[in-house]
Amino acid sequence: MFGSGSISMDANLAEKARNLNLNPKGKESKRHCEEHEEELKLFCETDKTLICLICRDAQEHREHRFKPIKEAVKICKDQLKSSLDSLTKKKSDFQEKEQQQKEKISGVRKQSHSLQSHITSQFAELRQIITEKEQSLLRDLREEEKRILNPMEKNLLKIQENIRIIQEEISELKEQIDQKDGVIFLKEEACRNRR
Repeated sequence: MFGSGSISMDANLAEKARNLNLNPKGKESKRHCEEHEEELKLFCETDKTLICLICRDAQEHREHRFKPIKEAVKICKDQLKSSLDSLTKKKSDFQEKEQQQKEKISGVRKQSHSLQSHITSQFAELRQIITEKEQSLLRDLREEEKRILNPMEKNLLKIQENIRIIQEEISELKEQIDQKDGVIFLKEEACRNRR
């Protein structure tokens, strides 16, 4: 139903978003390097972690790529917004399929009920003579209705489950995008990337 590339990108971003919760102890520890006690000013794109200026010059970060926190936050949020747009479009597509499926089911039911009424009226005058035949036709009709509706209703349930899953992902992404504190946002994003 989905392209595999789109799914893995959205899944990766959702995983990043889930992994961002580091639960730092205090506001100061959020904004300062645990090793050097310097203010965190850079985001290491290679390691997906926040670092201070001293960390940048350390051996472990040599030849890595860095971005200022604000720029890194903007890039990450742009990616999340892109995923949100994609999921919103998918939700809309599924809602359209849901409506189409409901209309088909309704049409089959109306047609079935109409046929039942027609059969009943046609056999009213001859009920005593052909009761057995009438009952046989109605039974066949109900079985046919069931045969047609069963796969349709199963498909409707699958569509609704997909909508529910997408809505949950949309809610998670909105919470991440609404995160005001850029440092917390990037720490949580980095934690998700590591997972």
